[in-house]
Amino acid sequence: MIIKVPDTVKRYKNWIITGALLLVIIIVSRKLKFIRMIKDITNDLPSRGEYQQRSLSSIDRIIVHHSASPAGKFNVYDFARWHIDPKGYLKSPRIAYHFCIEPDGTIYQTNKLTSIGWHTINANATGIGIVLNGNFETEQPSEAQKKSLKNLIKYLNDKFKKKLPVYGHKEIPGNATACPGRNLKIEQFRSI
Repeated sequence: MIIKVPDTVKRYKNWIITGALLLVIIIVSRKLKFIRMIKDITNDLPSRGEYQQRSLSSIDRIIVHHSASPAGKFNVYDFARWHIDPKGYLKSPRIAYHFCIEPDGTIYQTNKLTSIGWHTINANATGIGIVLNGNFETEQPSEAQKKSLKNLIKYLNDKFKKKLPVYGHKEIPGNATACPGRNLKIEQFRSI
């Protein structure tokens, strides 16, 4: 039995194929553009060593923080210096977080995802720590920060091929903190 293909399909076959290829190119280029938006400064930050390492398969959540300092007053390099200060509170080998989002929306990767950063008691071994620069007890996160956080969560869900639950630092038992602040509505990031 021979199936006849309508003439319109034959006539527009090249256009359909071209359109499909163009759609694939757009999707791939958008994903690559976002990956380029993440600036990996892991090796540029001051450090005093390395964290213990974990397998990527152990990661099961995203934990959102705020810096608790006025937005933009300090930068990611300042946070790293404060975290590693031998006379400071953390005395950590590196900055505690895996990512930092600045008020202009710039995303910095600050640790390898395999690093067990010291950002959240009872969740360091399995969590990805993301800090937004600002004090969201007294300020609002910028629209650029919220957009970047949403995009970063989407990127991480795609990378891990699963939906990682999103928590605020204060939601993890054992953490007596207001972090990430009352003005960062964590609920809007859970359904991404």
